[in-house]
Amino acid sequence: MQEILSKKILGERIRSLRIEKAYAQAYVADFLNLSRSNYSQIELGNQYPSFSTLNALSKHYDKSYEWLLHGVEDTQNEPKIKPFETILQDLESSLKNFSASLKQLENELQHIKKTLVTN
Repeated sequence: MQEILSKKILGERIRSLRIEKAYAQAYVADFLNLSRSNYSQIELGNQYPSFSTLNALSKHYDKSYEWLLHGVEDTQNEPKIKPFETILQDLESSLKNFSASLKQLENELQHIKKTLVTN
């Protein structure tokens, strides 16, 4: 179960991203279209960022909402990658089924031709 979202922890997470990139608060506030003071309040944990601010931060820092809000990556929505061997087996099975369907269609066409010729 995820913890109740803390403004302070969220602010610390956002601040850590900014410091990691060596950005000034004024720079981040500017690309978010916020005043530096307003942005500072978010980092200090005195206010929650708006959805549009979270969206911009998520895109800018290439982080998921799950990470920004809870500090964990959302692994449930990540696409599952099949091993190469499984992909080849699936492809081989599909080709065999397709080949069998073509053979059946060929037999049906030959039957239709014979029927038309005898009539």
